[in-house]
Amino acid sequence: MFDIIISGGMVIDGTGSPARRADIGIRHDTLAAIGDLQGAVARETVTAHGMHVCPGFIDVHAHSDFNLLAVPPGRSKVLQGVTTEVCGNCGMSAAPLQGAVRDRRAASCARLGVGLSWSSLREYAARFEHAPLLCNVLPLVGHGNIRGAIIGYDNRLPDAEDMRQMTALLERELEAGAWGLSTGLIYPPGVYAQTEEIIGLCRAAARHNGIYTTHMRSEGERVLEAIAEALRIGREAAIPVQISHLKTLGRQNWHSLPEMFRLIEQARDTGLRVAADRYPYTAAATDLDAVLPVWVCEGGNAAELERLKNPAIRERLRQAVRHTERGLADEIIISRVASEKNRHLEGMPLGAAAQSRHQGVIDALLDLLIEEELQVDAVFFSMSEDNLQEILKKDYVMIGSDASVWDCAGVLGRGKPHPRAFGTFPRVLGKYVREERLLGLEEAVRKMTGQVAETLGIPERGFIRQGWKADLVLFDFDTIRDTATYEAPQRFPEGIERVMVNGHWVVAENRITGARPGKVLLRQ
Repeated sequence: MFDIIISGGMVIDGTGSPARRADIGIRHDTLAAIGDLQGAVARETVTAHGMHVCPGFIDVHAHSDFNLLAVPPGRSKVLQGVTTEVCGNCGMSAAPLQGAVRDRRAASCARLGVGLSWSSLREYAARFEHAPLLCNVLPLVGHGNIRGAIIGYDNRLPDAEDMRQMTALLERELEAGAWGLSTGLIYPPGVYAQTEEIIGLCRAAARHNGIYTTHMRSEGERVLEAIAEALRIGREAAIPVQISHLKTLGRQNWHSLPEMFRLIEQARDTGLRVAADRYPYTAAATDLDAVLPVWVCEGGNAAELERLKNPAIRERLRQAVRHTERGLADEIIISRVASEKNRHLEGMPLGAAAQSRHQGVIDALLDLLIEEELQVDAVFFSMSEDNLQEILKKDYVMIGSDASVWDCAGVLGRGKPHPRAFGTFPRVLGKYVREERLLGLEEAVRKMTGQVAETLGIPERGFIRQGWKADLVLFDFDTIRDTATYEAPQRFPEGIERVMVNGHWVVAENRITGARPGKVLLRQ
């Protein structure tokens, strides 16, 4: 007797093996049987003829830490087949949340209607007992949270007591169930950390069998140095390395890709566990003030805003970024602002926004950051499609959205976020498997499921195996595709027929069912 039988589907098990026709029997939250279940009895039988059945997609690089608490909940991840999100990437996590980090996060959370009622990972996980999740969440610890809590946003080296406190705080969160340490080495306060600081903290993470994921110190002119640093950290701390959203930013740096591959593959050949992830788009997205020199951000938001208002510093900034002025105008789109006053600028290139304000590009950039108190998100066009395809083909590269969960309604329906939040996984299967034939179907599914589970050491997920958790996606390979665009990003994909999380349908016939069976997956 089963709770659910899925009959007659083409099963892709997540290992990369060829698809095979099989039935799947589910009891509670578990895959109880896989094979020929003709004659078996179930409370519900779903006929999957003409569809593929695969493990739920694991978004190896997500940023939904705070958006998960918004009401109503965002649907953009589960409607593209994501059943687990790996959050806490790029040095920014939901916990620990104390000191200067807590103060900095309060404003952006207020935009979401989210109150900061926790400071530790245990408290964050407990909050979801009262606000159930659509999908599972697997937390990392952000180095920015650790450094910001102890040192703040000052540009200085940690002393011995700082390192002791940072290590103790990291170990507390790892013991609570975090899966590793992430860095964001272009963002304050991570940008102020030297390599030795990261190695010291990674040694603590390695003692807890954690992973090191990194938004490297450069993805442009110094990308080769940045990769070398990441590999050095992995070797000296004896920890697996995950390079986040592997890319070459800026046309002048596209030629670096073969040497990037050589460095990574040479390290892998010597036994270092190195992997990477990438989203299937050629535009990035982050805070608009990321285009400014890092010294502007020293001391936190209040200090940054004071600098932007200072006429002498503004002139210095004009000179610092003038050589990229044309790129700022043409290659950056404003995606989200905090105020109603500037809402009409969302979706506009920065150059067009400047014209509408009757300003030069740099003055418009600086004034917009002041008016919005730095809460401006943007999309940046600077990558090569050819390079993207070469990256996706590498067997050590997995698929991650690099996105928070969003929606087309409610507080998460505002602005014009990057379309990757709505289309990453269907885009890979529709564009790069079915249309471009860049990847094989089973290979692509493995990059989204089993390979992620193996890399992070996630038990009982990522594969269709008897006794493992019932996280599943049913999709029509002939019709699956992303529909989100940069101009109209809040569009859900097509071809994802059903999504199961922990034995419950969260999507049936392309629609949300109302079930919220997701869990915070803490490492035991």
